[in-house]
Amino acid sequence: MSKRPSMNKKRNFFEAFAAAPKSKPKSESKSAIEYPAEKKQALKYAPGKDSPPSRERDIETPPEGSNEGVIKPPENRDNTEEEEEDSTDFKLALLSSLHPTLSPSTLLELLLTSHGSVAEASTLAASQTSSPKKPSTSVVTTQSSLSTYLSPSDSTNTLKKIPFPLPPIPKFKTLHLTTPSQVPFHAPATLHPSFLSQETANKLLSECLSEVPSFGRYEFRLFERNVSSPHTAAFYVKDEEMAKKHRGGYMYNGSYLDDIRTFTPTMVDIIPHIERQVNDEISARIKEVYPNSEKLKYMLPEGKWHVTSAFMNCYDGAKQSVGWHSDQLTYLGPRTVIASVSLGVEREFRLRRVAPVVLKPYDEPFEPDDDNEQEDEKEWKWETEGQLSVHLPHNSLLIMHAECQESWKHSVHPANNIQPHPIAGGKRINITFRCYRESLLPEKIPKCKCGVGCVLKTVQRVKDKMGWYFWGCQVGNQWKENEDDTKDEKKEGGCGYLQWAHFDEDGDPIWE
Repeated sequence: MSKRPSMNKKRNFFEAFAAAPKSKPKSESKSAIEYPAEKKQALKYAPGKDSPPSRERDIETPPEGSNEGVIKPPENRDNTEEEEEDSTDFKLALLSSLHPTLSPSTLLELLLTSHGSVAEASTLAASQTSSPKKPSTSVVTTQSSLSTYLSPSDSTNTLKKIPFPLPPIPKFKTLHLTTPSQVPFHAPATLHPSFLSQETANKLLSECLSEVPSFGRYEFRLFERNVSSPHTAAFYVKDEEMAKKHRGGYMYNGSYLDDIRTFTPTMVDIIPHIERQVNDEISARIKEVYPNSEKLKYMLPEGKWHVTSAFMNCYDGAKQSVGWHSDQLTYLGPRTVIASVSLGVEREFRLRRVAPVVLKPYDEPFEPDDDNEQEDEKEWKWETEGQLSVHLPHNSLLIMHAECQESWKHSVHPANNIQPHPIAGGKRINITFRCYRESLLPEKIPKCKCGVGCVLKTVQRVKDKMGWYFWGCQVGNQWKENEDDTKDEKKEGGCGYLQWAHFDEDGDPIWE
């Protein structure tokens, strides 16, 4: 990765180009052009900025260049904080107006090679015009979003409406969604980068940081071994009355939740704001995305989502993370929506689809045999997909919609390094606000033969039963105090209890 430009270079740049018009030049093409995220972030950040050098979030795609606009010497310009640094898009627009014959991707390469200096990039561009030889660069280009797979005509039409179901992700690809507007077109989620006021977000972060020292790690059983969560967490509810009801009843990963806390004052204050935002988005998604403008089966009716509880997680340092998982549905019910607020250090959030959506024939020729009943199973195989990457900055809200938990998994990816936050240092706080259903209280949940409340899961891999729900034994997930007692395979895996779960149209259980 190229070195970032010094602050002196940036100030010289603005002295030379301060009077350039800030409005984007008119585009000669209607299609959007994607740029590799690694290149854009290498040019965006300067020393002393609070934002981490991870990935640019809110940059609009620059138009192709035009000949309009003339760069003039600067007039009286104050060195305000707003004017201290312009975006990569603005620099590209300037270069494009000076060298309209070069493509935006070529100009981006030149700007990167010049360490963000427009003047140096313009000099290189002049030589590029006379001798079209690509400049060398050590940056490895990566796919920034699925939109680069679309033709210009397809791109314009596709962005008008969020597709449902979402398009498959190319195999072995990590698609980096660099702007919030890209997220809902490729993931069952929406991202709001600046959800709360700065004052409220910092106040909430400070309250959460004061709670962190008393957090614990969740301990559970995985592949016949005791494991602990790589990060620390705690569970929160609205008030002490609810906390009493939850203690000794609610379970997570096979163990009872005993450390149940009440919301901090600022958490209480922001709940109405979160509920309003989530319900508005659910209504819009039903009308604009889902088939026939109807809610998905088992979803809560419009306007009924509300906050009952939350998990607060702390990731301390670049290496603390959480692996691929879906949030448990036991008390949430099917087609649940979860609102996730991120505070402190920016971290990378990844999603991948687990329920296969594309059938792909085998590569070798196949001739079906009517006498062989198994040929139909051999004819097709599930095609694997790639994954999505979204960076969640301080004070952002990510809403995971009704398709997310059943058909997708998500994770917080380990980082090689992070940019410290001025308040949180190396910590990231994540609060996932949830809506527990009254119809799924612990006393109503079926118990397995072990006498323990069951866990609600959905079938994700069996073709004929995909999307079915079932109640299963979760004793196999319980932490074993004495691992010598796990020699009995039946005891290790629980009783193997399984009961199909049935729900009405609104996702409330129908008990047999």
